[in-house]
Amino acid sequence: MKKNSWFRVYSVVGQLTWLVLSPLLLFIGGGAWLVHRFNWDSRIIIVFVLLALAFAGAGVWSFAQKFMNEYADLKKKPPKIDSDDYDY
Repeated sequence: MKKNSWFRVYSVVGQLTWLVLSPLLLFIGGGAWLVHRFNWDSRIIIVFVLLALAFAGAGVWSFAQKFMNEYADLKKKPPKIDSDDYDY
């Protein structure tokens, strides 16, 4: 698949959206449910919000590092081809 195709861009955007939304839904939604279910102090939801942001940030950071490493090969020069080598 081409590195600049529209499908590739769509899949990268979808992956980033999933990396951000899933921790937010899991921690904030689950934390709110736990607070209401066990009648905890409502200020505890702040802990769940911070956890959600931390996990979402870590996921995006990890994805960005892998994404940049994948495109690092574009900066490298292509290997020099020896014109005297005909053993193909």
